[in-house]
Amino acid sequence: MAARASSLSEALSSGFLTCTICLEHLCQPKILPCLHTFCRDCLQQLASGREELQCPECRERVPLPAGVEGLKTNFFINGLLDLIRPAGRVDAPCSLCPLLGQDTSRCAVSRCLDCADNLCQTCASGHRCSRLTHAHCIVDMEGYLSGEHDEEVRKRQASCCQEHSGEALRFFCTPCATALCRECRLGPHLEHPCLPLSEAAEARCPIIVGLLAGVEEKVGLIAQARARLEEQVEQLQAHAGGVRGAMERTCSQAVQQLLALQEEVLAQLSGFVEERKKAAEVLRSELEFQEQVASSTAAFARKVLSLGRAVEIVSLEQMISERLRQLQSFSWEPLAFRLPHLAEHPNLQSLHGLFHLEFREEPPPGGPESANGSTPKGAKKKRRKSQQLLLLLPTAHHEAGRAPGQQKPSPPVEPPSLPPARPEAPPLTPKAVFSSSFWVKVPSDKKRPQVTGICPLGSGELLVADMQNRKLKRFSLQGEFKGLVSVPSDVAPFSVAAVGGRVAFSAGSRLFLLSGEGGLLWQKALQLGQASHAVTAVGGNRVVVSVAGHLELYDVEGRLVEKVVPGGSEERSLVFLASRKGGFVASDWYRRSLLVFGSQGQLVAERREEELDGCQPGAVCVDATGIIYVVLREQNRVLAFSQAGKPLGPFLTAEDSIDRPRVATVTGDGRFAVALSNGTIHTFKIRYQSK
Repeated sequence: MAARASSLSEALSSGFLTCTICLEHLCQPKILPCLHTFCRDCLQQLASGREELQCPECRERVPLPAGVEGLKTNFFINGLLDLIRPAGRVDAPCSLCPLLGQDTSRCAVSRCLDCADNLCQTCASGHRCSRLTHAHCIVDMEGYLSGEHDEEVRKRQASCCQEHSGEALRFFCTPCATALCRECRLGPHLEHPCLPLSEAAEARCPIIVGLLAGVEEKVGLIAQARARLEEQVEQLQAHAGGVRGAMERTCSQAVQQLLALQEEVLAQLSGFVEERKKAAEVLRSELEFQEQVASSTAAFARKVLSLGRAVEIVSLEQMISERLRQLQSFSWEPLAFRLPHLAEHPNLQSLHGLFHLEFREEPPPGGPESANGSTPKGAKKKRRKSQQLLLLLPTAHHEAGRAPGQQKPSPPVEPPSLPPARPEAPPLTPKAVFSSSFWVKVPSDKKRPQVTGICPLGSGELLVADMQNRKLKRFSLQGEFKGLVSVPSDVAPFSVAAVGGRVAFSAGSRLFLLSGEGGLLWQKALQLGQASHAVTAVGGNRVVVSVAGHLELYDVEGRLVEKVVPGGSEERSLVFLASRKGGFVASDWYRRSLLVFGSQGQLVAERREEELDGCQPGAVCVDATGIIYVVLREQNRVLAFSQAGKPLGPFLTAEDSIDRPRVATVTGDGRFAVALSNGTIHTFKIRYQSK
């Protein structure tokens, strides 16, 4: 009882009976389905005649089919509001004196809790002596106003029926779930099963208690989940701090090592230069001395020959000749001419692969189970799906997360659907089936990509020459960035080709050959005469480059092994080049034609501008069947020609999203890749059918 009285006192003294809208004591309280109570007038102002309102506390939407008046009145709050008394009403007048015609100025000293009347001393004495009221509970006014008897008042409060004035609610209609007075019980609810109000309350209290226990348990689980979440955030911050500290320490150590290496290399360079300078100074002194002696002797000999008489020449001839022979026999060993060069690691400039982050999924501190003790529904499925998405995302971050030198297994490639080669079979026509599309821009790029060269690299990869950013980039056929191939500084690759496990590319008027790791094997200066030089490969051991109307073939050692002049005329400008079985195909911009010629330069076919839809031919490439593809940038098209140079029709058009195509290539597994002017690459699967 004391605990309940304390709880009642707290409810009356706290803000439990305050409307959160007007911040005053609740007046005519209406309860919403979310169990939040507000003043009737406040809710009417909030609803403003609408058929729906939103709870100001929990934001739950409440329909109002009958308006605010249709909401239930909170009788519980009304009962508590009756216990609130204004402060300072210690001189309340007697409630019975005016009814008996007595002095109305008498102050009440007592209160009858059963009648809810204030009584003066005389009326209180008479109240106790009446047969009808002698059992009523009469308390002193001071104790009543102080709240000392609130519990007794609460017990004697009677809920009155809203329809029948003065009738207390005594019954509960089970089908209608409503409290009834005696008149209601004998009226519309006469045939309904009803229970006394106390029995109905006793029967329904366990239901509320059970649900309340479940909600309290859920509150505890939510609190635990929130605590675990805060712990995870703290753990995340701690791990991030550890990674940050490790990164700073590693970078500091790397800087120290780089500075130490710089001092060592510069000291070695200084020592080498000083030693060479001293050796050069010794040799220079000796050469100057011999030069002076030889010059003076030669001058004397010339004077003897020009001014001497015959007898003088004859007498001095033997001495002069012997001296001249002695000076002529002077020899010296040239100083070894060696220049210092800095040998860099292929990834030293970009520091690619030096650091990478790994994100590992770890169970929460409380275990892998969820807050309610079981695995969340669908969590494993979502995790598997997210892992699959990570494998498909074409981002540079996945490449950064791989150890240096480690190659990701290539996805299985679908072999080209090539029909068996039969001499009597009709010509095949290639059809394009869209496969993928991606942008070649990577985070380290400072400018918009400009793809000027593209070629297959190994199985399932493309090598892209980005002239604008001076890079050679590797991508999978699905667009996943695989890294960079290091190129010499201040070199902008133009055309590119894979030669076995090596990479050849042109830049300006130079031809370069790199190892598979990006190390420079050799470079050649090319003859001037055209702005750019096309590069292709033959047999995996020959590099072919177009130079001023002809082709030059180099082996992997850098030796010029052959020169091919197409059609016997060097009055051509071969801007784009591709190798084919038994020869080559090239775009001649001087004559605006497509050339198909053999390995010795014999002309197989030449398609003029009028046979190319009136356009200048662009990039060319050849597939495994020998079909030739020509890019027409002006018309956003790619045309196909047979091995003999006969037109097969359009292969790609603007309907295939080909907008200003630049270069193209065909991979070994039968996929066609075309790079557009905006740096986007589209890949297509080549299907063949009879024409």
